[in-house]
Amino acid sequence: MEDSCDVIIAGSGLAGLLALSRLSREKPDWTFTLLEREPWHGGRMRPSLESEGSRSCGLQSASSELYDFVMGTLGPQNANELIQPLKSFGVMIGQKIQELRFEQLTTVDMARAIAGGAATKDWAAIEQILGAERSEDAFNQLWKGDRKSAALVPLEQLAHFWGVPELTGSSIRPLQNGFRDARKGLWTGRWDLLFDEMLSTLRFENRLKVFNRAQIMSAKYEEKTWTVSSTNGTFNSPRMLVAQSPWEAILWLSKDLWPSRLINIASKTKPVSLVMLSELNPFQGLPDVLFVTAEDVQVISLPGQICFQAPLNYELTVQAPAVGKTIKRLKRARKKLSLVYPELGPEGAEHMALLSVGWTHSIHPPEYKWFEKLDATHVQKKHLGFAGDCIGAEGSGDLNLITSVQDACSMLLHG
Repeated sequence: MEDSCDVIIAGSGLAGLLALSRLSREKPDWTFTLLEREPWHGGRMRPSLESEGSRSCGLQSASSELYDFVMGTLGPQNANELIQPLKSFGVMIGQKIQELRFEQLTTVDMARAIAGGAATKDWAAIEQILGAERSEDAFNQLWKGDRKSAALVPLEQLAHFWGVPELTGSSIRPLQNGFRDARKGLWTGRWDLLFDEMLSTLRFENRLKVFNRAQIMSAKYEEKTWTVSSTNGTFNSPRMLVAQSPWEAILWLSKDLWPSRLINIASKTKPVSLVMLSELNPFQGLPDVLFVTAEDVQVISLPGQICFQAPLNYELTVQAPAVGKTIKRLKRARKKLSLVYPELGPEGAEHMALLSVGWTHSIHPPEYKWFEKLDATHVQKKHLGFAGDCIGAEGSGDLNLITSVQDACSMLLHG
């Protein structure tokens, strides 16, 4: 049996739900089908909930720009109980944790906490180069040519928190974006719950059908109609929005249906993954973000959940030894943390995950020439849109998500 609607949205993560919100508001007569391969909506912004038997990585934090975009797209609502700014971070050296205000994350106080007084000497220069529109050459000359600078130690810790696995060969762009986002503030919380009212309203109005556990198998576009086959049925529509990462969607969307420039960028760049260990734990004594410097691991404290994470170049994730070593670091970090906080309890409730972050994080500077060609007219079509943190020319997944949702919706609405 086939089901028809005005727009099929493949993926119910943040990009898919934001697009649904805008499209449904601007086209009150349109109907929508939301296809999600997981048993629940929310994508990685949804935390693990033991009572519902689901495990997720969670969207640890979002920039102020993304927070404002989410609030503006959804309209006025009381989000104070669901979303909160990050207020603290900590540095773990040995069995001691120094806690600071989150506003100090990119300052000399952070550099001193991670690497001691030696790191403070050059930190002002790092703040200058990351906080201003400086060139790649200035970045390479000042830091990549001087590997003995103690300021590189805290810079590496921050880079890994921002999803950049290696400073060597990295562009300055994702570092500048991470720096500016941290200066403006980051937000965390139950992002998935923000969309519940919208979804309930659209379903009540018979404008939305949500199909969970609907892994898409194939998609064809013939005679101005999409036919999408999934494990939960077959669906027809004149328009489709792909709100999945390219390396997921390429499995079911034929290569000849992809914009050529988007495919070119995918082949020219190196994506990044996060190896994560998430644990359902009610302990509340941790800073919002904790750097376990000895293991090069970041710990994110969420309500009822603790996430240990480390970035890894995507191509290394297909090599078992590299992933295995990273998992051991995460487990050692957890063990060291339990020595400081025995209240964490014994290990055994953890959940491992390999999360694709995006291919813009580790772009080598020469490859940015491909990004200059990645504009909306060469990616978005009136019958096929792409949205998500991996679709765009920025070194920031948040900015890519915002821009791609706006461009895809504009083309679907007015193209």
